[in-house]
Amino acid sequence: MKNTTSILGILVVFLFTVSCERSTTVNSINDSSNPVTGGTGGTGGTGGTGSTGGTGGTSGSSSCANGSPNALGISDSGQSIEYYKINNPPVIAHGANGGTVVWSSDTDLPSVYNQNIFFSDSRFNLRVIPKYQNKGVDSRGRTCAYVPQPFTKMNIGVVVRPASNPPGVGDYYQFRDVDVNCPSQVRQFQVPTSPDPLVVDVMNVEWDWSCLSYQQQGYENVPGYCPYDNVWLTECYQLEVQFSTDTTKDLPGPRAY
Repeated sequence: MKNTTSILGILVVFLFTVSCERSTTVNSINDSSNPVTGGTGGTGGTGGTGSTGGTGGTSGSSSCANGSPNALGISDSGQSIEYYKINNPPVIAHGANGGTVVWSSDTDLPSVYNQNIFFSDSRFNLRVIPKYQNKGVDSRGRTCAYVPQPFTKMNIGVVVRPASNPPGVGDYYQFRDVDVNCPSQVRQFQVPTSPDPLVVDVMNVEWDWSCLSYQQQGYENVPGYCPYDNVWLTECYQLEVQFSTDTTKDLPGPRAY
């Protein structure tokens, strides 16, 4: 009888220990610091666009410094057409070295969009919204192999040029310190005289993740990585490009000069 009681007691202790260990393991897995893939502070949401695996995010946030990314356009000359959005599908690109055009409306624009939306005689205002890209493929068909790194801000270079110019040569501006899922300020680009639709090139895209990663390891202000560094060649990201022309309502939000 004593032996039976001892065996039962040992069994109860063993089951209690296993239960506690499993609970601890589950909590550890769920306590992720990545805001895209779950855990605390998640911002990814279910705002995916198309079948490319993008996570989109909560694009209606009112906490963005430059206003809501979904704010209505401004009709300043009786226009009834809303400003254009390249967001379904969005621009999806890999990281690249500085000076490399990672996306161009001339060669990478999905077939759901018409090149003629880039035509304008007098106005071409543009802003960008960086977002996470969770696997899938980029706009050039290259595989995005990884879940996104939890960057919080980006610098994004944009060129607006006539179709006759070489890629990357035109009116260039880099939008700086743009919060993820939030719009940048609005840049009023020069409109060259051209019989063809204008071309938008994206290049020189940088993120703050390299710096944040070093900070998490106890290294502050690492030269070449802080505050920004080129997005790693292996990583993908999304950009929503919004622009207004002389035939559409103008983009809302503060201007970048």
